[in-house]
Amino acid sequence: MSQTGKAAVFVGPNRDMEIREYPIISPGDGSVLMRLVRSGICGTDIHILEGRLPIPPRFIPGHEFIGEIVETGPNAGTDALGNPISAGELAIACVAMPCGSCFNCRNGDTANCLNFGVTYVRDPEEPPHFFGGYGEYLHHPAACLVKIPAGVDVDAAAAFPCAGPTTIRAFDQAGNLDAGELVVVQGTGPVGLFAIAWAAARGCRVVAIGSGKNKARMDLAHELGAEVIIDYRDTTPEDRLAMVRDMAKEMGRGDGADVVFEASGSPSAIPEGMQLIRTLGRYIVPGQYSNSGGIEIQPQMITFKAMRVFGSGQYKIDDISTYLDFLRKHPDLQRKFAKCITHRHSIDQANEACRTASSGESVKAVFSGD
Repeated sequence: MSQTGKAAVFVGPNRDMEIREYPIISPGDGSVLMRLVRSGICGTDIHILEGRLPIPPRFIPGHEFIGEIVETGPNAGTDALGNPISAGELAIACVAMPCGSCFNCRNGDTANCLNFGVTYVRDPEEPPHFFGGYGEYLHHPAACLVKIPAGVDVDAAAAFPCAGPTTIRAFDQAGNLDAGELVVVQGTGPVGLFAIAWAAARGCRVVAIGSGKNKARMDLAHELGAEVIIDYRDTTPEDRLAMVRDMAKEMGRGDGADVVFEASGSPSAIPEGMQLIRTLGRYIVPGQYSNSGGIEIQPQMITFKAMRVFGSGQYKIDDISTYLDFLRKHPDLQRKFAKCITHRHSIDQANEACRTASSGESVKAVFSGD
């Protein structure tokens, strides 16, 4: 193992991150030292870099780190779920730290903790330095790790380590899905692609609305189970509404989709999503994870459609386990998930990597330790 490692440090919005080198030291009590295997670039990271999600500098961004355990510190013998961990094994690092004592946590809803903390917003100039996912190493609490089980390909796991659990929690909070339902997914980025796969695997018929600008995303939407794929650039809202209503009528599902899942991150998607839902339908909104501006809605639609709207911004540690178990039980999807990783970068290339992700050129971009 090297004596030092590199990390990309956020020094302010709309500025290039600085690539810095830090010494590698042994983990402290309850922590593990991990070596980078894969670390994803999430849309939330881009929002931070662009100043749309205000977090003060300095810190190492990245919350999708998958690493090989190099060394375990004292009292760090198990992961968050009680599985034994040891050097050489792979694990996903979860940055969320619910307080455990607020009203929601006491009632079992740690995903909506009222006093949420995170592991990685710390000054990297302080030992042990490596706190975030944009680094060649990571020091992380064992209590916030989930070991990757045998039979799960690391690239498949690295495709959606945040988008997958986020989507699973959002669907769960909205009552999940029944076979035969009509589901519309707005957006074909990582959250949208996983939502398509999850809904299709549960026996739903899926319509995906995205942009054909990135053909790979649209092709993957089809591979992951979308029956109908609509390019919003080549259609009008009226066209899309007619398509969904015709499909609902043919299925005997009423006057629209049973579920619309907003994964585009575009506020302008919200009014259309409300139109696409059937009476008594559900609108699930996990995609608006930063302040991208406001929109005008027609609130009477909520009344007259008896619409149910569900927000969901975080996930439980158990949802990571559910994500990995979903992969393990669907080996056919693992190959397709791995294909979603279209760009691989070293930590040295962090700024270029984030620009690629921000432009929409990639489906999923990751930092790779290979």
